[in-house]
Amino acid sequence: MLVNLPRIPLPFAVAFAVLLLAACGDSSTGPGGVPSLGAAQTYGVLAGTAVSCVGPVGTISADVGVSPGSAITGFPTCTISGTQNIANATAGTAQGDLTTAYNGLKGLACGTTISADLGGTTLAPGVYCSASSIGLTGALTLSGSGNYVFQAGSGLTVAGSVVLANGADAKNVYWQVGSSATLGTGSTMKGNILALSSVTFNANATLLGRALARNGALSLGSNNTITLP
Repeated sequence: MLVNLPRIPLPFAVAFAVLLLAACGDSSTGPGGVPSLGAAQTYGVLAGTAVSCVGPVGTISADVGVSPGSAITGFPTCTISGTQNIANATAGTAQGDLTTAYNGLKGLACGTTISADLGGTTLAPGVYCSASSIGLTGALTLSGSGNYVFQAGSGLTVAGSVVLANGADAKNVYWQVGSSATLGTGSTMKGNILALSSVTFNANATLLGRALARNGALSLGSNNTITLP
């Protein structure tokens, strides 16, 4: 049996559609307006050209991927808990989402211009930018719940540590790097590193977060640990 439903006037239908879209939100944007990592969020390591681990010990508690390159060496000398995706559609999708997230982070309006070295400082949630490189010698304390975005015009060099306090969470910390990132020997890093070029780990460097390189390689030294937040 056919039932005649009342027709909804066009203006009301359009208004309803707009409200529905607003309620659903933009799937490319995460909480607080920060771009979503999409398919890249399961990766502890993702590179554009190559992934290498010289060992003798290294642990990645996440997926490892490379695309469009296909070189991956040093496994199982270094161990992973997730899946290796090498130059396949899965890794390609993750790289595409990484590019979208990188561009989104880069496009966020700068809230505070920072000095070249963040060591010894305490920062609240916000968007911090440097036209050149960002260095970290000593301890950087991130205090308070919310998103932290660091925009580096060129490189990121970590020789110290990041300390989380008062509700700060590594999953909400983003390092958008205009060239390459280097984690120095024994450094303790937290957050998601999205580098245009490469990411290099020196011996005993640890990361609670993700190391994601768009166009270059990701190199692990000895006794590195990468854990998803």
